[in-house]
Amino acid sequence: MNIRPLFQGSALLCLFSLTVFAQAPTSLTVKAATSKKVDLTWTGTATSYNVQRRALGGTFSTISTVNNATAASDTTIDAFTTYQYQIVAASGSTTPSNTVTVGPPPAGFSVLAPAPGAPGSELANNYGYDVTTTLDGNGDPAVAFIFDDPNADSDHTDTQLIFRSWSRAQYKWNPDNKVGVVGDVATGFRYVTSLAYDSSTGILGLASEFASGDSEDIRLYLSTDGGTSWTTKTTFHVDGDGLHGPSLALANGNIYLAYGDDPDGIKYVTGQLSADPKTWTTKTNPTVNGQDPDENTAPSLALDSNGIPAIAYFAYADNYNAIANYWRPSGNTPPVKAIDSQNTQSDSVAVRLKFFGTQPRLIAELQRKDADFGVGVHFVRSQDGGATWLTPVVIPPDGNSSSDFPFDLALDSQGHGAIAFGQNSGSGDEVCGRPKVSLSTDLVTWKTCNVGSLDATQNFDVYPTSINVAYGNNDKLYLMWTQEDPNPTGYGILMYREPPAGSNSTPSLDTGSLVNGATYLPNIVSGSWAQVTGQNLADVTRAWGDADFTGGESPGDPLPTTLSGVQVKVNNLPAAVYYISPTQVNFQTPTGVVGTANVQVIRSGAVSNTVSGPAVANAPGLFSYAIGGKNYPAALYANSYTVVGDPSLAGSAVRKAVVGDHIALYATAIASSPAGVIISPTGGLPGVTATVGGQPAAVEFAGLVAVGEYQVNIVVPQLNDGEYDVVIKYNGQSSQTGVKIPIGK
Repeated sequence: MNIRPLFQGSALLCLFSLTVFAQAPTSLTVKAATSKKVDLTWTGTATSYNVQRRALGGTFSTISTVNNATAASDTTIDAFTTYQYQIVAASGSTTPSNTVTVGPPPAGFSVLAPAPGAPGSELANNYGYDVTTTLDGNGDPAVAFIFDDPNADSDHTDTQLIFRSWSRAQYKWNPDNKVGVVGDVATGFRYVTSLAYDSSTGILGLASEFASGDSEDIRLYLSTDGGTSWTTKTTFHVDGDGLHGPSLALANGNIYLAYGDDPDGIKYVTGQLSADPKTWTTKTNPTVNGQDPDENTAPSLALDSNGIPAIAYFAYADNYNAIANYWRPSGNTPPVKAIDSQNTQSDSVAVRLKFFGTQPRLIAELQRKDADFGVGVHFVRSQDGGATWLTPVVIPPDGNSSSDFPFDLALDSQGHGAIAFGQNSGSGDEVCGRPKVSLSTDLVTWKTCNVGSLDATQNFDVYPTSINVAYGNNDKLYLMWTQEDPNPTGYGILMYREPPAGSNSTPSLDTGSLVNGATYLPNIVSGSWAQVTGQNLADVTRAWGDADFTGGESPGDPLPTTLSGVQVKVNNLPAAVYYISPTQVNFQTPTGVVGTANVQVIRSGAVSNTVSGPAVANAPGLFSYAIGGKNYPAALYANSYTVVGDPSLAGSAVRKAVVGDHIALYATAIASSPAGVIISPTGGLPGVTATVGGQPAAVEFAGLVAVGEYQVNIVVPQLNDGEYDVVIKYNGQSSQTGVKIPIGK
């Protein structure tokens, strides 16, 4: 038997679950998982097992049978689908193993990297500068970013460079991996990091600005094990004003790097990555018409489909003009102007270059005569490899607002574009949520809005300190940004993943599934535990844990209202969420819900249908556990943690009650109780009565002892050996029938 007390501070919630020991497989584990293969292992004594799989939210079916083994591999997977597995013995017990979840990051909105500290604190706000993204060998996003002043002591010399990647096997983000200490480099005004992946070698590269004393350098780190460990390959150093804004690409074992070298210009470095960096070649941008390159604005390097590099960078002209140039450093062709500020702006902010095949496209943030002041994000493209450029397109803002850096550009396999950007100011007439994302299929007409439900996106920051956008290998969008303000999804680095084609990620509640969390019958009570069932309710199965309690652990501190992107609203009021799974959610009914309760589950911004049920003043429900086709109360001997039960079914860890024993029963919904916060146990609740086998049982104590949970201490009355219904009653309402206490020696 497993007794599972779940608690946070004083919020003790005792729930009981029992495992029947039979010929059922246990300890199902994902040994390894990639985008092409899943390796499973488990424990069991059967000679043959059925491996069962379902797409998340679907129905299990057998995909293979293994004999004389407790391991299996699945190579029939789709790289973009999330799967769940269970193992069932081919003969004997039909009880399945535990369920494991495998696949890419969850669709919808989720927290990629939770920030430390409370929302709005200096520690939380220092986390997630300069996010950079690449797709790893599984096609999943990996990110690197800056954690500025990680102990918040105003000394920035200990600022860290952090890497994070997704584990398909564990179906979660790997913990923060500190790549190195980079000093005082964090900024929201240029790119200071660049992450790249070489699919031919499996090597990850990470370039970052590096500050030490008065020196500003660029350091290059490499990883050959998927980002688990990193080594420093080389440091680029000058004695002048410093190096800025690395832009890195890796391909076919070669390195391609661009950065600003103040005061020399834009530097381009290339060579064989495995070779000594001293053998790499370095080239500086040619001077064009007396322009002065802006070394402090990060250049942007990209490779075309033939592996040929190009660099976009800003330069100044004497006539108050900021110019974004396009340069092919591997040849002798001089840089070409792609876009300029039309003599309205001499300073520049940022540029981003990408390729569709061999055709370059770029975005630049600069003021021009073609848009209102503050509308700075422009897109421009070439159809002849960069020799000439078409008329720039203004990326429309949302309402009368600005469009600003940070920004990013992505192209899918069809050449369609996505641009994400910040909004620094506005008149308040915005229609869409945020972050702002502009999409186009023809690269001429762009539509700016948000990527998900307005219920979710209206809660996100208007102006994130960092933002990235990418298309997965299935042409579905990834959006990553730094979120400082608290919201139902979370804060830190957040991610939106566009659901794959044909998937059904909208949560769906079963009709009539709103029930009391103990009786599983209609009638819920304010402050009590309740349950709904359905499909696609969550990506994972878990209960709340310490990390979910961000407000503190003292009475009055809030309970979590979001678990892994899952929220519950009752009559449009947020509810504390205790347990989530793809098919079930348990929550606390908010205060003030009377008459009718209308419940919705919100999963990563997607809103379910509504299910309704009666909300009443009293509906006592005893927590119980089922075993051997019977229901026993979640009851403890009052002075010990021994569980009341039948040893013939549950083993020696339990024992039957004896006449005169003092038993503690646990219940919910006896009466309304505080909701949404950690509580202190209250005094007694007069008027609670109990019977066992229809005989009155003395009630020694009844009161609220934890969030939504009452304890009722009774004395077992004089009865013969046997099993008897136990019922509690309050204010004319009785708990469910069929919960039995076994009495005997």
